[in-house]
Amino acid sequence: MKKLLLILISILAPAGNALCESSNLSFFMARNIMYERSDSLKAAQWNVQSKREAMESTKWLHGPTISAQAFEIWGETRIDIDKSVPTPLGTMPVQLEENYNFSGPRASISGTLPIFTGGKIPAIQKTSKFALDEAKAQHRNQSVELDAELIGKYFGLQLAISVQKLRQDMLVQQDRELGRAIKFEQQGMISRVERMGVQVARDAAEREFLKARDAARTARLQLARLMLEENFGALTTPLFVLKKPLEAMKHWAELAVANNPQVAVVEARVKQADQGVEASKSSWSPQIFAFGQYSFIRHYQTAIEPTWLAGLGINLTIWDAKDRLSSYRSARATLRQARAAHAEAVNQVRTAAETAWLNTQNAREQYNLTASTVSRAQENLRLKSRGFGEGLSTALDMTEARNQLLEAEVGRRVAAFEFIVNYAMLHAIAGKMDDFMNAFNRHEVIVEK
Repeated sequence: MKKLLLILISILAPAGNALCESSNLSFFMARNIMYERSDSLKAAQWNVQSKREAMESTKWLHGPTISAQAFEIWGETRIDIDKSVPTPLGTMPVQLEENYNFSGPRASISGTLPIFTGGKIPAIQKTSKFALDEAKAQHRNQSVELDAELIGKYFGLQLAISVQKLRQDMLVQQDRELGRAIKFEQQGMISRVERMGVQVARDAAEREFLKARDAARTARLQLARLMLEENFGALTTPLFVLKKPLEAMKHWAELAVANNPQVAVVEARVKQADQGVEASKSSWSPQIFAFGQYSFIRHYQTAIEPTWLAGLGINLTIWDAKDRLSSYRSARATLRQARAAHAEAVNQVRTAAETAWLNTQNAREQYNLTASTVSRAQENLRLKSRGFGEGLSTALDMTEARNQLLEAEVGRRVAAFEFIVNYAMLHAIAGKMDDFMNAFNRHEVIVEK
């Protein structure tokens, strides 16, 4: 996904800068703009950066911890010394008492090096790595969700514009038909009732046109809000339907289980929970470490204060105020919860992929059926027009034939839109959104204008 995004940005960056100068907006250009400006995508990227830095912070946990100390001491102690002193009369014992002042500054450097932690350090490091994996999967999932939303809004606007044009053409034809009906009524060729029927049909066509115009305006506003871009003109990527059959349902289901970013998120959580169990086990293990200290100021040291020292230590917690057994059980329960969530996610993703496959297949079949319906409706309108010229059809017959053709044309475009939405959903669930438009670029589609 990242590689494709970088390629698209490098190709489309000049076009994105010149958006205000051009009246055209391709799907790829819209995608580029959305990726550059989406706040949710930026938030997901910063989350990845945060987890990456957190992982880096655990990189040297096996290394030493070194610290420097400086402090001032005030204190005094009494020293008793028993010793034998030679005299002319022989040796005799003498007891000396002296007050020793050891006040003064101290400065030293000390360090500790973990040798064995019972697996706590590796568990922390792996947990941090899996947290980064989760953040990356969430970023991918956010990209996929944005792609799916953009596809719905971009091609939804294409559908709305197409329907508006059909409704506008219908209104023009109804206006022309009404003019003919008025003329024929004046000439006594049709009745007033028939002319009024044409008038009613014309007014209905106008109402439908106004609805279609408002729907197109709303769809345009929604696309503008998603891209955070008000200034764009004609959309250049049309509605389309794939020519060749889809790959088998099993193929898409397997892709979804292997590549779906939501499944990847849950898998990362399972791995983190597993390391949580390992970390909780380490609380019963001894902690073995090396340590050392070196003093810089020796003038004020007492006789027993060392200049330097080093050694090995072991720490074993006999009793902890925190119930370690309950903590371990809690970690195990969290792991079981994560595994159950993973199993449920896999099942849901597999079901979603199969559903999307069926919906895509159905939309493709519906498009093919409506395409043949359009052909029959066009032929019917042609025959009605010929019959009307020969006095065998009425103006209302003509209006009905036009309405049938209009419904078929709208149905074909709706089927193309539903194919795109479900085809995109299938790719999104399978984690293959970067392949969505490849078919269009290879001209393996039927373009619907």
